[in-house]
Amino acid sequence: MSVYGALVARDGLSDAHAAMLAAVPAGARVLDVGCASGYLAEALAARGHAVVGLERDPDAAAAARERGGFEVVTGDVTDAGDLAALDGDFGAILCGDVLEHLADPAFVLPVLGARLARGGVLIVSLPNAAHWTARRALLRGRFPQEDHGIFDRTHLRFFTRATARDLLESAGLQVLTERAVPAPLPLEAHVRLPDGVRAAAARRWPQLFALQFVFVARARGAA
Repeated sequence: MSVYGALVARDGLSDAHAAMLAAVPAGARVLDVGCASGYLAEALAARGHAVVGLERDPDAAAAARERGGFEVVTGDVTDAGDLAALDGDFGAILCGDVLEHLADPAFVLPVLGARLARGGVLIVSLPNAAHWTARRALLRGRFPQEDHGIFDRTHLRFFTRATARDLLESAGLQVLTERAVPAPLPLEAHVRLPDGVRAAAARRWPQLFALQFVFVARARGAA
């Protein structure tokens, strides 16, 4: 099981996962890019969506197939041939913590946008490289290599709120909504904060306190 699959197995789907699920239009056919072991695709299928999971790791793809209830294609989102082989268009395409693992996400996004059905949406989750914990590490002169999170050693790209939006818009996409996903605040380990403070801080100062951003976009000019 992958690191992220193990985290979901232990803690359940994250707030970012919940935000992505909530953004999927009712009845949409969904492409889950980088579906890993299928935890998000399984949740989508349970909500009645027809789901296709695309996963380049054969072992992860096999684990996803074992869940049942949705189609799994072993393929690479950076391979135009693998994308062209997918059947039909999609009412929603999900890239949950995927783009930061790609050498050239700017190449992939327009190709995915072209696979959206009329009125379809692209839903993207990206970690915030300017989160206060990342700033603290850099101020200490550190750039840690970790198994997961902002400093995941498999990340090839790093995004702030502004550069994430620039990436989407430069790919011919129109950002419809943006959600700042909160995380623990400074000193929270020592001081109990009232409910809702995390979320309020992430909304007010997203560049600093959002751990992830979830964007919902559509092809520019699409109705």
